[in-house]
Amino acid sequence: MKNFTRLLFAVLLAQNLASAQSATLLALSKDDLMLAIVDPASLKVLGRVPVGQDPHEVIASDDGKLAYVSNYGGGSLNTIAVIDLVNQKALAPIDLGPLRGAHGLTYVGGKLWFTAEGAKVIGSYDPATHKIDWVLGTGQDRTHMIFVSQDQQHIFTSNVSSATVSIIEKVTRAGPGGPPPGQR
Repeated sequence: MKNFTRLLFAVLLAQNLASAQSATLLALSKDDLMLAIVDPASLKVLGRVPVGQDPHEVIASDDGKLAYVSNYGGGSLNTIAVIDLVNQKALAPIDLGPLRGAHGLTYVGGKLWFTAEGAKVIGSYDPATHKIDWVLGTGQDRTHMIFVSQDQQHIFTSNVSSATVSIIEKVTRAGPGGPPPGQR
């Protein structure tokens, strides 16, 4: 296995379940198709888990039990790897169906939010139901990264090839006509 000095993404800290006061660094190696679980103090690799073809982004669940890795594959793949961080093993991946090119990830409100560059969409996956529960097209080329506000009402995406940023405001409507203007 290659040395993990060629880490492309080593910026995410997840709670280490063994000790609530320590953290674990999650780092992807594109060459090795692996997620490394690293002690940030000693830089000792605690474990390695296979993640699938062309891994790009990694995010942990709020409780630190799971990690999610987008498998990009040049926009041709449609999976997100799921890793059990407690037992350090791969679980069944999330199949995004026609939503190709999974890339940007964030975890907000108990949901995994993602971009799918090839499909020009953003969406959310509910780990409790194991279903994609929301998808929205951006109409932009290479919808790349995603940020979701804590109240899940504002979503921002970068769209690389369109050279744009999408700003989405979710509005909840009550009944057929929704609430009167100003009460949304």
